[in-house]
Amino acid sequence: MFAASARHSDAASVAPEPKPLNNLVSELLNVSQPASDFEISFDFTNPRDGWVWVSGTFRGKQPLKIWLDGQELPNEPHSGTLEAMRFLAKGRHGLRRQTDQPIQIQSLRVHAIPELAFANFGANPHVPEFGKYDWPFLKAHVLANINVMVGYGTTNELSFVKQWKAMGRRWIMECGVPGLSPGAKITGAETEKSWLTQPGITEPLLDGVIADEFVDTDPSKYAAWTEAVQNMSTNPALAGKRFYPYFTAPPASPTNRAFLKAVMDAGWPVAWERYLSEPRDDDTIEGKLDRHLRKPIAAWRQAMPGIEQHLIVCLGTFSLPPESLDVSPSANYKVFLDQQMNLLATDPAFAGLYGVMSYLSAYTDEETIRWMSRLFRHYCIEGKTNLLSTDPYLLTHISNSDFEDGLKGWMVNEAEPGSVAARKMDGFSWLQGRYPRTPRGNSVLWMKRSLKRPNFVSQKIQGLNPGRLYSLRMYSGDFQDLAVERKHAIAIKVSGADVLPEKSFQHVFANCYSHRWGPFDDKHRAWMNYHWVIFRATHKQALLRISDWASEQEPGGPAGQELMMNFVQVQPYLD
Repeated sequence: MFAASARHSDAASVAPEPKPLNNLVSELLNVSQPASDFEISFDFTNPRDGWVWVSGTFRGKQPLKIWLDGQELPNEPHSGTLEAMRFLAKGRHGLRRQTDQPIQIQSLRVHAIPELAFANFGANPHVPEFGKYDWPFLKAHVLANINVMVGYGTTNELSFVKQWKAMGRRWIMECGVPGLSPGAKITGAETEKSWLTQPGITEPLLDGVIADEFVDTDPSKYAAWTEAVQNMSTNPALAGKRFYPYFTAPPASPTNRAFLKAVMDAGWPVAWERYLSEPRDDDTIEGKLDRHLRKPIAAWRQAMPGIEQHLIVCLGTFSLPPESLDVSPSANYKVFLDQQMNLLATDPAFAGLYGVMSYLSAYTDEETIRWMSRLFRHYCIEGKTNLLSTDPYLLTHISNSDFEDGLKGWMVNEAEPGSVAARKMDGFSWLQGRYPRTPRGNSVLWMKRSLKRPNFVSQKIQGLNPGRLYSLRMYSGDFQDLAVERKHAIAIKVSGADVLPEKSFQHVFANCYSHRWGPFDDKHRAWMNYHWVIFRATHKQALLRISDWASEQEPGGPAGQELMMNFVQVQPYLD
């Protein structure tokens, strides 16, 4: 706890020792006792070249202006609040403020924080009903909690780059990896020329490129890529530019270790892709995190000592079609993301980690975008060690939500004998986007439409908290013909709750280009529907009814059409 120095005092302030809060954050300065004076003068020590976060609240008659190493930091005009991020060199730095009017410090904090990257600007959701992830959306929900933006180089991007750079942050552009396709040949000179002509390198406002992606492949390719990185790192014309490789696995060969060493020697980061789906029922979160995060980081550190100081763990946030890591309707994917972030922040295996990144906004629903930003704030800025979520991982609002136990738990009302059943459709799970490939999701609720009256199934939604928002999502397909692009005549009704129609929709989508099954691929597509309903609970229970008629009065589709449904998930929605 430190008091402000006296007005016009020449005495240097005491720089406290950094205090680790978790693996990712260290407290460098914390002024928490109110003090009034005409001058503010505090020093702190940054323990490494890296990002710091400055946050302060003040009282005074003048708008707050404070300087970090002689540069004015932004603040909310006339509000007495300040928050900023800056990339600083290792060593001693100072915060200064002098005024003719006394200022009362309510709090002033400086944290050493990791690199926090968002991918990608301009990557709007594949389900457009979720809205655009444009600058106003990002400003409201994301920008305060990141310091590096990954862009695509769209035509309107530079105007936002200017605003971002004025905030002291970095903006890099995505680019490709020359020679990556099978059988292709590439030289170091050709690789270097390709990267040097990228907008992230040629545009003075931008800070570099991130190359997508480096996998285990022909050693001669790694030799060429390594040569290019070494040449770029010693090119004085590239001073201040950074090269980030996306890397898929711990280094397994001498050639890719040589490539990574060249990146490390240049002082550049490595984005390590970790795209984890929820564990199955016969697995545990701890077991999955151990296999896919804790043990692999140990392999990284053994193969490349010091790599953690360059490593950005790039967590997948895929949560909507046509590709999703949210593969289990009985599990809360937001809690699983919280568990992953908690491991990075608290497990000794990740001590000294350089950064964290989320990927990719186009495959992520707006709720998960907002949730991941809050996780960044919680673990990577505030330095917390407790789970942010208080919700359980396992969802019990709906039982047998993927129809793996037939129709158990569902009340069935058939329009005609045999018009409702539990069936299987091989490949349906993969086509609807569950990633990686899993047999979960091939069991379905099947209905054959009658024009006499609708088929429907129903179940009580249990364990609701009155007043809280919930999401309900479901997938559907044509059991007879997935090749037809159409909106399915299906009605989802939640009784005993307030449905928010402005936040609810039904979206028609095709399989991901890489999710091939049977006759379906990137050219001959399989078409399905994604159903999304937001409701506010008014009681501890509600009644869910799923029908193959568009409404109580209208079938909305042809007689005899066979529809299939699964992934009936109800979970708390982030308000």
